[in-house]
Amino acid sequence: MSSVNATLAIDVGASKIAGALIDSGYQILHELVKPARQSLYGHADPDLTITKEIITELIELAKDNGIQVKNGGACFAEYVKPDQLLNSRDQIAWSAQPKDDFAELTGFSWVIESDVRAMALAEANAAGLNDFLFVTVSSGISHSLVINGKPWAGATGEAIGFGVTQIDNSQESPTLEQFSSGMGIARRYQQAVSKDIDGAETVFALYEKDPIANEIIESAANVLGKSLAVVVDYLDPEKIIIGGGLWLGSDIYRKLVIASYETNAAKRRKAPEIINSIGGAKAAVIGAAIAAN
Repeated sequence: MSSVNATLAIDVGASKIAGALIDSGYQILHELVKPARQSLYGHADPDLTITKEIITELIELAKDNGIQVKNGGACFAEYVKPDQLLNSRDQIAWSAQPKDDFAELTGFSWVIESDVRAMALAEANAAGLNDFLFVTVSSGISHSLVINGKPWAGATGEAIGFGVTQIDNSQESPTLEQFSSGMGIARRYQQAVSKDIDGAETVFALYEKDPIANEIIESAANVLGKSLAVVVDYLDPEKIIIGGGLWLGSDIYRKLVIASYETNAAKRRKAPEIINSIGGAKAAVIGAAIAAN
């Protein structure tokens, strides 16, 4: 019996690291997920130890199930240059360059991509759309503009920086990510009440009974909605697709952000519709496999 060919795909995020064996039709055959370092600060997998464990386990799983792994694709919540070298180190340490590390570990070639562009690729494949703005709202905030079915990387690979824009003109202004992402909301609440919390889930659980939590969430949503309206003025996308754990996991936040967006985009004759990600939590690993092929 002939073996099944597959791509080994990896998604290194701030809160979890996922790996999967994905067939030529971009269906997941096997998947492994492990928590990253649980912290509001610091790297998720600084020396790629967790990631390499997942890769090794998936290769063994492939052997046990008659699956031939032919190549690999990995995406990171980092800036990735056109030569597939990481140009930031928010989740891993400076000494690591995964393209060479993973090739040495596995014996096959790898393609490295930013997670938001991988997710955008998966959305383009699933939704059949060629031109749209993809935004991820999770532990962080990022974007990818898809043109003719391909995520636009920019000259240096850094055309994903929606979250690093400042929310006002003051020198002390926080970035959109610091203000409106899951990690940003958690940090703002933690600073306001002067005690440690587990994450944004804690703040959202207090939304209706804690005025501080309520104000932080509503201000975060208002700023994010307004920022989306500004980006629409610049880019004029056909649609906006939004994914990420915070966006897909919180009805409250989605409704507040969309209300703010619609208010701030009302001056346009036709503001692009916001739709939810089809790929959901698996979009990044699927997109990493698409990028590798």
